[in-house]
Amino acid sequence: MVISSVDIIKISYHKYIENKMYKPNGYNSLSPYFVAEGATRLVDQLAEIFEVEEMRTYVDDNDEILHGEFRIEDTVIMVANATDEYPPNQMLVHVYVEDVDETFRKALEAGCQELQKPNESESDPDRRGMFKDLAGNTWAVGTQIREK
Repeated sequence: MVISSVDIIKISYHKYIENKMYKPNGYNSLSPYFVAEGATRLVDQLAEIFEVEEMRTYVDDNDEILHGEFRIEDTVIMVANATDEYPPNQMLVHVYVEDVDETFRKALEAGCQELQKPNESESDPDRRGMFKDLAGNTWAVGTQIREK
């Protein structure tokens, strides 16, 4: 069997497509996108609450975040400063954390508004609390305390 150069190119292309990552390594497929007035302050506040790893950030001449990607636990969130074209948004997000009480304490110390102290109920295997960040986003944090 003789393989032509065209066949080699086709085989190489298909191997490339099969092995090509369609997203950056270690990223999740679905990421919440926070658009906030003062996005840098929001990221700083989140870093006081969670372990935040900066993945990549692009800033303008005034050091305002045009687009930023940050890892909290196993999830990459995206953050940008609000503009006329992209006004601020507020979301409700849930994050599982190792210690909900400690995370909640850090949130209050970082200036977040308390919405619900961590508590547990018979029907829920998680201990949960809620707070609001400086951009108006609601964060529900939880720690599984028993199997359902």
